[in-house]
Amino acid sequence: MARTKAKQPTHSGEGHLVSNLVTFIVFFGLFLASIYALNWLTLDVVWPMVVCLVVGTLIYLIPFMMGRSDTTVELAEGKSHNE
Repeated sequence: MARTKAKQPTHSGEGHLVSNLVTFIVFFGLFLASIYALNWLTLDVVWPMVVCLVVGTLIYLIPFMMGRSDTTVELAEGKSHNE
């Protein structure tokens, strides 16, 4: 009687090195651009702060919409963001 071993769920990013690197580079570049925009921030010119807040919010929310925010419960059930 052979026992089959249940497949353990893999890490959510396992096997996606290139897409993870591209995503990191794009979002880190956006983060640096928003910080660079703060060079022009004065009390009279407020657009750099608006740019920083909008881009920062997008950087935070877009990965959730891309499915990169799998919860541990989903991973423990064997589900991944590819399903």
